Amino acid sequence: MAAEPHFSIERIRRTEPFSMAFDHMHDSYEIYYLLSGERYYYIDNRLYALQAGDLIFIHKHGLHRTTNKGDASHERILINFDEAFISPSLDIQETRELLVEQHFLLRPGERERVVILGMLEALLEEKDRNDPFRNIYQRSLLVQLLVYIRRLHNVQYMPIVPEGSGKQQRVYAIIEYIEAHYIESLTLDQLSSAFYISSTYLCKIFKQTTGFTVVEYIRYVRIRQAQQYLRETRWPVTRIAEQTGFDSIAHFGRVFRQLTGRSPLQYRKQYERKRN
Repeated sequence: MAAEPHFSIERIRRTEPFSMAFDHMHDSYEIYYLLSGERYYYIDNRLYALQAGDLIFIHKHGLHRTTNKGDASHERILINFDEAFISPSLDIQETRELLVEQHFLLRPGERERVVILGMLEALLEEKDRNDPFRNIYQRSLLVQLLVYIRRLHNVQYMPIVPEGSGKQQRVYAIIEYIEAHYIESLTLDQLSSAFYISSTYLCKIFKQTTGFTVVEYIRYVRIRQAQQYLRETRWPVTRIAEQTGFDSIAHFGRVFRQLTGRSPLQYRKQYERKRN
């Protein structure tokens, strides 16, 4: 039995400090629009400084969180949805063109912000409507919004770049190394030696920049890759454990459940139900 298509939208204003304690990811896509205030936004452990009017598209399975920047007061609109929600309106190729396999950040001009906000407010208004046409109209509005922001993304000439202090650049390099070598037996001593810094300092700057310990991030990278193998291959779980750097199937299963709340086989079966 296929899972129900997912769509949600919410508008929240906060006047007190609010920071997510941990990075998170999910099986749905996310659109984040900052109406007022400032925020720091971490996406796959790159740090971006957002201002009012900025929009972020987060691909599914992307690691992200928001934290305070400047005055704590801010207001945002957040949308979460999966492919199944918009697929009745699109063919496979159109869906792929809209749901690009990457995150992107936009800083629209004043005219473009008016258009985006109009679409978002229409979606919010439709959220509280109780009639048989609500889902159809929400789907139509969401597709219009996705087309509009993809067009902006295609012509955006001033991308929002990550924050880039020397410390952060070093951590970004360490992240890239982990992403390329997760199948190996990575240790703190190995990483500190490769980047010519002490393991104590490495742990400190990594935690400050990403919110993860080094060990936590290595586990996250391995489990994220394992999820991809579970979705896209028929490999047995033992092979997936080996291909993602785990030294035993028991260790792999324990870490997978800790991070996802499910066993590897439960994750595969759930994804197959969504696909069917």
